[in-house]
Amino acid sequence: MKIPEKVKDIFMNEPVHQLATSSAAGIPNISNVGAKYLLDDETIIIVDNYMKKTLSNILENPVTAILIRRGSESYQIKGKCNYLQSGPIWDGARKWIKSIAEKYPAKGVLEIKVEEVYNSASGSDSGEKIW
Repeated sequence: MKIPEKVKDIFMNEPVHQLATSSAAGIPNISNVGAKYLLDDETIIIVDNYMKKTLSNILENPVTAILIRRGSESYQIKGKCNYLQSGPIWDGARKWIKSIAEKYPAKGVLEIKVEEVYNSASGSDSGEKIW
């Protein structure tokens, strides 16, 4: 199944989203992410330039959630993350971020396989699964 088009549009065209992670002990963390793109209809790529707590959490617990929004539209994307520091996906992400600015270190790549998408906007259908 594919990420809905309206969700993909917001993901790609809004500059920053919030990525939530949790340690193995359940300690939450949320961070802003802007170095991101869709690899395909079910995979999100986020470049790790400066992650500390987020990276530590992902290495302990690969479950993630991303909140995306535009105006009154808001969605939560949930999935499992692989952390990559080599291979074709990392090579492609590194090349992409370096084309934006050479200063970005591209230490690694979060490859998030999307499993669920929920409506997060205020209203009667808030919290409903849309994918």
